[in-house]
Amino acid sequence: MDIHRFNLEGSGLTRVLGELEARIMEAVWRLGSPTGKEIHTSLGDGSHYKTVMTVANRLVEKGLLLREGTAERAFRYRAAESREAFLARVSASVASGLVGDFGRHALAQLVRAAEEVDPAYLDELERLVRERRGDR
Repeated sequence: MDIHRFNLEGSGLTRVLGELEARIMEAVWRLGSPTGKEIHTSLGDGSHYKTVMTVANRLVEKGLLLREGTAERAFRYRAAESREAFLARVSASVASGLVGDFGRHALAQLVRAAEEVDPAYLDELERLVRERRGDR
């Protein structure tokens, strides 16, 4: 799935997925290979089974979930990729878009943001730059 939206007001996965999509993906990653009913149950009160199933099937269409039939005629869903792989791919897409559109301004903001979130991220950034340059 290519990222087609980025919500500046969102947080976590809701920056790139709808709120219910994000909740369903988190549930599937947590549960492994749940049925639709298990996904619905894990989302708790306030979720509607038909809506959850509609959104889960849209995630299948988008390539984020895989749907498999079982002997009991209930579908099981599983993520097309691990949470870590998804986050890495989305982060790369967003960062590439920002740097491509805004160049050094985006890079400077990424460095500032890293320092604000966790100063240790700067050490990781320095390591990655040295590795990329072949300095090791």
